[in-house]
Amino acid sequence: MPLIQLQNVDARVASLAVVYHLGRPGSEIDPETLREHRASLEPVQAAIREQLDNAVITLDVAPWQVQRLGQALLGASNELRQYGIAEGRSVVPGFSEAVAEFWPESVEDPSVASDLVQHAVMLRRRLDAVIGEAEAEMAAAQAAAEAEREARRGRWWQVWKR
Repeated sequence: MPLIQLQNVDARVASLAVVYHLGRPGSEIDPETLREHRASLEPVQAAIREQLDNAVITLDVAPWQVQRLGQALLGASNELRQYGIAEGRSVVPGFSEAVAEFWPESVEDPSVASDLVQHAVMLRRRLDAVIGEAEAEMAAAQAAAEAEREARRGRWWQVWKR
């Protein structure tokens, strides 16, 4: 499981990205089982909130969570652009409240959100290596599971060779 360390400002941006991610319907559904994924970002959000007063925050996350966090950061950067253009409004539940909680000055000046876009993009870039490793690990696990499935499926008709 990857360990991620974030500065306080980056942790607030990551928390905002998780709010964005969790606010989208179906974001935590596993495409294979169509059930809520066992490694959702809700525990990540809880871990960030617990440590938000610290200068450095440490997150122990699963590869699936790292990948989702990367996607959430990209989505949050787009939503922050929209937030600034729409003068402090967002269609994502809880997003406006989270921006106001972490950056109170954005209540009076929503253009502050435009400056936050850089933080989200830079955090995503800093996490590129970890996200790449997580995606490679997930691909390897999926390939192994597919090979195992293929091995089980390929022998059913060769009953006489057992």
